[in-house]
Amino acid sequence: MKRGKELTALLLAVMLLPLLSGCDLFLANPAPTLTAWITPNDGRVPYSATIYCRAPAGTFAFALPGETVGPESSGVLEVTVDALDWRAVVTWTDGEATLSQTVRATGNNPRPNIRGVRINGKNDLWQLEPMERTLIEVVVDHGGVWRLHSVEVEGSHSSAPFTVFYPPYQQGVCHAYWNGWIIENACIVYPVYASIDSAGLPYSPTGLDEGYPTSYRVANRLIYDYPAQSDGTLEIPAQSGFIRVTVEDEFGRLTSRTFEIPIQACDYRFVPRSPAEG
Repeated sequence: MKRGKELTALLLAVMLLPLLSGCDLFLANPAPTLTAWITPNDGRVPYSATIYCRAPAGTFAFALPGETVGPESSGVLEVTVDALDWRAVVTWTDGEATLSQTVRATGNNPRPNIRGVRINGKNDLWQLEPMERTLIEVVVDHGGVWRLHSVEVEGSHSSAPFTVFYPPYQQGVCHAYWNGWIIENACIVYPVYASIDSAGLPYSPTGLDEGYPTSYRVANRLIYDYPAQSDGTLEIPAQSGFIRVTVEDEFGRLTSRTFEIPIQACDYRFVPRSPAEG
């Protein structure tokens, strides 16, 4: 009798087992997931890196800057990071579901180091002479490519920034004609001289700045700042000058530095000349 009860209990257990576990048959399969990352993700560009992906069986496509790789079965791809903010989009599919994820790598390349400016090609000259044609070169330490973006020069007793010339004129290029040579990443100034307003290029006070209109008129800001005495002499006081240099690196980043430099006092006699005398 006891054995019969045991058999009945066992039979009931066997019959209930499918009912208790059968609810799992109605659960949906878990949603697929995609995990993608890149290593290393920081360095001095260009550098080599690898994209890794974790996902169910399927194919991967890699949308890189400038090109797309795949679809392919491998979730591993070697790449070259060649931008400071580098991104790629990984897309996975199994033919039904599609997932995407963005991976990012960065560059830590140093900016150009603006060490100084050189006046008139001399390392030991550190002053500006009013109205003297002056060459300003930029001295930069940088392992990559850089260019001079702009130069701004002004004086503490002047009401307007001094006009900066880049002869011979070529749009977007900062260079200067000096003693028969084209000096790159340089400019010409005439300290305390600011050209009259013009819709085109500024007026040059000499005939030495190629590509610029030449005017010997006295209607410029130099005259407004320093009224002439009865004999036509301008008393230009000693003052502080400021040279602000901005350079651009190969990634388009702008870096600036300002240098203070003395401007000498000068009694300047402005004598208008005709263009024929230039």
